Parts: sequence; C-alpha cells; structure tokens
Amino acid sequence: MKILIYGAGVVGSYAAHELKRVGHEVTILARGKRYEELKEKGLGIRHWLQRKTTVDKINIVKELLIDEQYDVTFVVMQNLQVKEVLPAISANVRCPLFVFVGNEDKAKEISEEIRKTSTSNPRILFGFFSIGGRREESKVISVHTKYPDFDIGDLDGKNDYRTIIEKIFMETRFKVHYHKNMDDFFKTHIALIMPLAYLAYMSNCDLKKIAWNKKALNTVIDAILEGCDVLVKLGYKIDPENTLKLLKNHRKIVYYGLKICALTPVGRLAISDHCKSAYYEMEYLDRALLGLIKKSNMSTPNISILREYLIRYEH
Repeated sequence: MKILIYGAGVVGSYAAHELKRVGHEVTILARGKRYEELKEKGLGIRHWLQRKTTVDKINIVKELLIDEQYDVTFVVMQNLQVKEVLPAISANVRCPLFVFVGNEDKAKEISEEIRKTSTSNPRILFGFFSIGGRREESKVISVHTKYPDFDIGDLDGKNDYRTIIEKIFMETRFKVHYHKNMDDFFKTHIALIMPLAYLAYMSNCDLKKIAWNKKALNTVIDAILEGCDVLVKLGYKIDPENTLKLLKNHRKIVYYGLKICALTPVGRLAISDHCKSAYYEMEYLDRALLGLIKKSNMSTPNISILREYLIRYEH
C-alpha cells in the first residue's frame, strides 16, 4: 500500500521503518534540516533495546500536494504542530484515510475542522504508537519492545475501518488494539503521563535522583488517581479499563515499576529525554489537564504539588 508518514520525529521514523520493512511503499514528509538529513543519509534508527542500527532508503517529500494520492496518511506530530497542517490535509482530494497519531487532546475539534473544510470527506481516525526515544544528530534513538502497541479508533464507536488497518499492519510487529472512543483513551493518557512528566521536572530531567524518594513516587501515584477521578466525574471512560484496578489494588507493583523505571536508562529515554526536548508539548498537555480539573471543580492536591515543578523548570 502507498503510505505517507507526515512527520519525521522519533515515532514517525520508527513507524516508517516498520511499515517499509513489510513491503509497503512508504514516503516521509519532512522539512528543513530533517529533510536534508533523510535525503543525504537515509532513515537511521538506533533500536536501543534491541542493540541494533538500521538505515533505510526512503521516499521523502516536503509537502502534501492537493492531488497527491496515498492509501493512508499517518499524521505524526506534536499537538502544537497539528493545527498548522490541517489546511493541507483538508485540501488533499486523493487520500481517503488520515490517522492522527499522538496525544490528541483536541481530537473532536480536529475531526470537526476537517469535516467542515474538506471537499473529499476523508475518513479520520486517531492512534497512538507506544514508542519513546529522542533525536540524536542525524539518527533517531528509538525505545520500543519487540512488539510495540498501536492503539487506534475513531470517536463514534464505528469499526468500518478495521479491514484496511488490518491490511496495513498484518505483517508488522505492531500489536494493534481497537478502541470505541479514542477521546477517552487520550484523556486517560494525559492523566497517566503528566504526573510522570512532573516527576521528571522535579528531578531536573534526571530520574535517578528521585528514584529513592518514596514520598515523590507515591505522590505521582496519587496524582494519577486524582486525574482519573476527574475524568470519571466529567463522564469519560478510563481506557484501558484495568488502569484504576491496577493502581488501587496493586499499588506496590506500580510503585516498584516506577522505581525501576527511574533507576534505569529506560526512564531516561522514554520519559526524561522527551520531557527535556518537548517542554512546550508537556506545557500544552499540562494546560489541557488543568482545564479538565477546573471543569470538574474537584480538589487535586497531589497534581497541584507536582505541576509546580513543570512551571519552575528552566528550559
């Protein structure tokens, strides 16, 4: 299939590599220095856990043209960048499916904007790749398991898209999980990851410093629970469903999982490095979480304590 990856960061790069590996015709959209790097050196990825490096020769473009045809486009960008690419997506008349990948807290607004402005009425889905890492010189340091998760769905509980998604991912190593409402998933994800981001900023993006701080780790768990309580009050469903059960009934396991994460390079690559390089994205998600808290009119003392470290972080 002919696939466009709109964005050449950590997540987009790995998605492009894996989809190309199984035989799809993959093109990456990149700009500026990143475009020149890919054109000159290819798509270089250091697979950190697997201790291997891959370099792919891959098609590269600088823009999505009105009449350019793809079977699917994965828009893999930070929240702050998505709005500026919506006009190009709405203008395209030959791609029937766009999948927005990332922490899309404004999934409904994105879907409505394209519905209003597009003449071709493409199918809009939302997804999330469980991949971490960072950019380093001309290559990507990618942190992923052998079989990374890919969560996908729409906002209306329809499953008419499953056939094409299964065709795209059938031979890949991605484990695909389908969701009835990705807005629930994204809101839950914000409640889960922001306390971890606050912890990173508390440690000045060096989680090893905080790994033995029992009070801080427990505050993170309490903050996650507060965020989930906010979502429940606002009518969102916690997704994945077992999140609250794990946090409440197996708190000790969660605590030691956090501790191990903070002590190992996985925490640095998956959390600290991202918080350091994507401060404005974290700030954006913090505002999204704060907006939900204000709307719920609930008290969230642990979130209030932790988010001060993001506010004070020198970036």
